[in-house]
Amino acid sequence: MATATKKSSGPPPATPGAKASFGGRALAAIDEVYKFLASLKLAVISISSLAASLAFATWFESTYGTKAAQAFVYKSAGFSILLAFLAINIFCAASIRFPWKKRQTGFVVTHAGLLILILGSYVHFRSGDEGMVGMLEGETRSEMLRTDAPMFRLREVDPHNQETTASFAMPFDESGPFPWGGGQPRIRNIFDLALNRLTGGRYPIVRDEADVLSKPADPFKLVVKRYLPASTPDTLHEADPSGQPMARLLLQFKAPGMPESRLANADESDQWFKLDRRFYRTARSDGMPALVSFASVDRADYVDDFLKPPLDKSTTGVARFRYTGRDGKPRVFDFVLDTPADKKVPLPDSDLTVSLQKLAHFPTGEAGLAKVVGEESIPIAVFDVGKGEGSVVEHVAMGAMPMFPNVIPRPAVDGGKPPEALAAVHLMIPPDLDPKTSGRFGQVDVLAGPDQKLYYRVFGRAKDGKPELRTSGPIAPGKWVDAFGGGAAAMSINFQVADYLPAGVEKRIFRPLFLQGNQMDEAVPACLVELTVDGKTEEVWIQRSESLEAPTFRPVPVGSRPFEIAYDVDRKPLGFDLKLEDFEVGFEPGTEQATKFVSQVKVEDPAQGVKGREHTISMNEPMTHRGYTFYQMRYSPIVDPRTQQRTGQFQSVFQVGSNPGRPIIYAGSLLVVLGTFLQFYMRAGLFTDGGRREREQAAKKAGLPTPVEPAGPAKAEEDIL
Repeated sequence: MATATKKSSGPPPATPGAKASFGGRALAAIDEVYKFLASLKLAVISISSLAASLAFATWFESTYGTKAAQAFVYKSAGFSILLAFLAINIFCAASIRFPWKKRQTGFVVTHAGLLILILGSYVHFRSGDEGMVGMLEGETRSEMLRTDAPMFRLREVDPHNQETTASFAMPFDESGPFPWGGGQPRIRNIFDLALNRLTGGRYPIVRDEADVLSKPADPFKLVVKRYLPASTPDTLHEADPSGQPMARLLLQFKAPGMPESRLANADESDQWFKLDRRFYRTARSDGMPALVSFASVDRADYVDDFLKPPLDKSTTGVARFRYTGRDGKPRVFDFVLDTPADKKVPLPDSDLTVSLQKLAHFPTGEAGLAKVVGEESIPIAVFDVGKGEGSVVEHVAMGAMPMFPNVIPRPAVDGGKPPEALAAVHLMIPPDLDPKTSGRFGQVDVLAGPDQKLYYRVFGRAKDGKPELRTSGPIAPGKWVDAFGGGAAAMSINFQVADYLPAGVEKRIFRPLFLQGNQMDEAVPACLVELTVDGKTEEVWIQRSESLEAPTFRPVPVGSRPFEIAYDVDRKPLGFDLKLEDFEVGFEPGTEQATKFVSQVKVEDPAQGVKGREHTISMNEPMTHRGYTFYQMRYSPIVDPRTQQRTGQFQSVFQVGSNPGRPIIYAGSLLVVLGTFLQFYMRAGLFTDGGRREREQAAKKAGLPTPVEPAGPAKAEEDIL
């Protein structure tokens, strides 16, 4: 009889053998991965990759500087992953051979030392810190400048008492040694750099990337729009209705023996002439064979005086008076400066009288005006101008400056009305072209008239050595004018108004400076920042502060609110005071090449019971306190900001480092050396059998014949890893 069986509609039941098979495959896969992590192949790949990375870092450092190599290689995520793989490989290569035999002691110690060495490097990069401290003799410092931690400082100032009402500190990521912003991409890592170079600078697509430093809760918005890792200051001249007239004047000369003409003021900063609001005239002669001046007037009659000065009436000079006659019409009178002092001279067709009180030269050096007027002194004439039987009003006139007010504002006597000018005085003095006093070949003057047209005149020496007006007239920007010489003359000078702004302003900007190698480590970066407050925005260029003392703040008025901003670095408290008692610098005889720096310092640390502990810090003798090591780095000569001359003082500059991983690195290095020694001693040394006894015991235990040792030195069973 046949028997039917019912088939199950579900899947067949799993058997214990299937589970074991799946678990075995998983364990086998894990075992294969474990063997690969412990293999010599991975060790070769890791070590080769590390060697290639270090070779690239060496080239990168020689090209872009140490700081760039730190940021882009040693402190990058890729380098950390590479070290992590190497550490895993070392650990697995040692653990896969557990339990270890006695002869493997050196092998284990070496691998343990390598792991500790990598751990110490990780602790150093994560917890280490470094910076600088600079001091003059007698100064005390309690903080260091962390030069690798840039930041911006912003503070609002009370306009009444100039006190700070609010301050903010904002960290800033400079992103390495490459400029960004203004159409240039921001390169943050090696991959960005590779793509940027391969695409010819077209990577990434978003080229002009800004960096917002402020937080949403801040009462302002601060944005870094452009960054220059190495910068040099420059001045931008642009039109602005609220500005002053300014012109760019080029002076070109050709001396005997010169094959071609060259600019006497080749530096662009020496070519721009910006008028001073006080005088409406500026002049310059440093390094040039002639005095060059630029002035501006708002009256057409002053233009006539400029083009045709009445200097033939007197070798001393003439003061031209403009006044109103009895009939209400304008009148002109030329007062010859040869007139005896205090002699009253009536002005025709008026009830005014004039007497010369004093003719003198005001020294410009004491008032700091030499750079403005280009002369060591300014001719000044003081006149007493009387009207009928009324009181006398003192009038002052400055040479070649008709826009200067003739009556100096003074408080009124007995609360009355201050005196007003009774006449306009234009003092015209012949230029000093005596080679014994000025040494100038001539004088070139450019004038901006009220119609915004330009005029010029040229003074030279006559045959008798006296100054004479050579030529004058209108001039168009961009046109060269022959001032002196030409033809067969030994010396020739010509000039040009290269640019003219009827109303313009100067803006301080910074341009990129191209440096190579470790020069980048000494470069001073600059940023273009945008500050927005209450809907109003101001842009300003600012360079990182080079001061090792307080940060350098720059005023940035936004609307009616005054702010100050500083591009600085983080200033970290040391926790103790360091005072520089004495600093000695030694030089090679006859040179400025320093041979030694020695600093005598004193440490004050009440928290650790240290009071007045003295130390000597030199180039080969650092000082360590509270985990900070102070190295004598360099010195900086102190320069007087007024005279730009060295004062004879020197600032001692210390490099400060804190490395918690140093003991770990030393311990790892010691273990690597010890393990290497043990490996040679216990496996391949002269007093060992190379593991022969262990092999004989293993063969005997397995019932195998005793292995025959080959001639020559014993070979290792295992790989070094």
